[in-house]
Amino acid sequence: MQERRKLLVPAIALLLAIPFTTALLAQDPTRRRGFAIEITEPENQALIAGKTKIAAKVEIDDLDLLDRVEFIVGDDVIFVDREAPFECFHDFGEESRTWIVRAVAYHVEDVTVSDSVISRKLPFTQISRVNRVILWVTATDSNDNLVTDLTRDDFKIYEDGVEQKVLDFHVEERPIKMAILIDTSGSMVDKIKEVHEAAGAFVENLREIDEALVIDFDENVFLIQDLTKDVEALQEAIESTEPLGSTALYDAIHAAYRKIGTFSGRKVIVVLSDGEDTLSQFSFKRVLREARSNSTMIYTIGLGIEGGAPRRDVLKDFSSSTGGEFFYIRKKGTLGAAYERIAEELGKQYFLTYSTTNEEWNGRWIKMKVESLRKGVKIRARRGYFAVRSPGIGG
Repeated sequence: MQERRKLLVPAIALLLAIPFTTALLAQDPTRRRGFAIEITEPENQALIAGKTKIAAKVEIDDLDLLDRVEFIVGDDVIFVDREAPFECFHDFGEESRTWIVRAVAYHVEDVTVSDSVISRKLPFTQISRVNRVILWVTATDSNDNLVTDLTRDDFKIYEDGVEQKVLDFHVEERPIKMAILIDTSGSMVDKIKEVHEAAGAFVENLREIDEALVIDFDENVFLIQDLTKDVEALQEAIESTEPLGSTALYDAIHAAYRKIGTFSGRKVIVVLSDGEDTLSQFSFKRVLREARSNSTMIYTIGLGIEGGAPRRDVLKDFSSSTGGEFFYIRKKGTLGAAYERIAEELGKQYFLTYSTTNEEWNGRWIKMKVESLRKGVKIRARRGYFAVRSPGIGG
């Protein structure tokens, strides 16, 4: 079954979609456990210019086993460090531009790990433009039923406590680009049959205008079906998955962002996992930062079927940060209901835009809150954005 999985879309293991990562498939995964690197400065999506500090933190059982850390900007190695603290300074020039900054740690036993951040460009030519912030909103009542008859006047939006003016409002009917992520690690061996049935039924709810792709992940990340409207192809991909190995949950979410994050409009990631990441190259903190800076909604399903509870906090953080929802499956036979609810929500969401009063485009985090004036109605939406000017922030 594993061979069939790879043959569905030849030679597109999604780790190739993660920029500049080393060839994980050729490394011994046991040696990578406990070995990680994280860029601590600058933050992802930061505005950087002039002389800027680049710093990284390395996790390793014995520092004597660390050969070196390379700092890379674009395609150029700008500094090699062989002892802590791992840091350097680089002159990025006078204007804020988009830069890919990487740190690669080399183990003496031919194993490497890396982390990367991407800076944001501040387009000064757009200073005079109206700054629209885009939101997709889900409304529920006290019984968790979806509320579908709200109007523009039923909503209040705040940024850092300051009320904002709603510009556009409608029930969302535009197409969806969706990534369906399925955990196929060894811990899923007793659950995979129900996963096949529930996820297969889920894609039948996609509209003719929607497109989806399927990613499965164990200790590696594979794209087994690229974006398509073909329901049968999606079901075949889902049914081809088979449990094996460890879990690279964070790498899979990062790869999904890279596949659908560049599209405009509604973007959704649906993740099914037991939540226990054991092998990712990208850290939870790194990928959560990415989730907070992206308008993609993440729905997470945690499986605790006849076994240990999943790390619910991890899955909840991804969904709550992006306006999605977390579902915990306690027993067999209930997984299908979670997928059905996700499909229902996606068909009954609101689209809102507002003109932000923020005038400080310095990359800081802006907290957002959406409320309903109708009594008993709860609103779910993403919690904020990074203050970097764009034609439609969050679109």
